[in-house]
Order: sequence, then C-alpha cells, then structure tokens
Amino acid sequence: GGCCELCGYAKCAEALEFHHLDQNKKDFGISSKGYTRSWIRVKKELDKCAMICANCHRELHAGIAAFPSNRD
Repeated sequence: GGCCELCGYAKCAEALEFHHLDQNKKDFGISSKGYTRSWIRVKKELDKCAMICANCHRELHAGIAAFPSNRD
C-alpha cells in the first residue's frame, strides 16, 4: 500500500519497514544481507508481514503500540 498500516505515514518510502505479524512463523528477515533467495520465497515471507513506519515498528517492539484487533 505504500504507507504504514498503523498510522498511514507515507512521506518517505525509506522509513517503511516490514514487521512479521507472528515471530514464531518468521523464516528469515526480509532485510537480511548476503543471501540470495528466489522471489517465491521472498514473497511467501512478505505475506507474513505488515508494512509499517520505523516509529510504529519501534513502538510495536517496545509494547506501546499494537495492531487493531479487527485487522484481517
């Protein structure tokens, strides 16, 4: 969608990050360097993620933000 799924931030694409919705299902970090993966594997991993801005990402990991309970 090109914007943060939590706050709607869309000014700078470089400030958007992928957040795994379920850390237990994380096979690899999207931004991991040094590995070559097929687009199919990357796409499957991206499907496990939400795009959020850097600020919301930090707040999620700090436990002071959360996704709405009605999120698909």
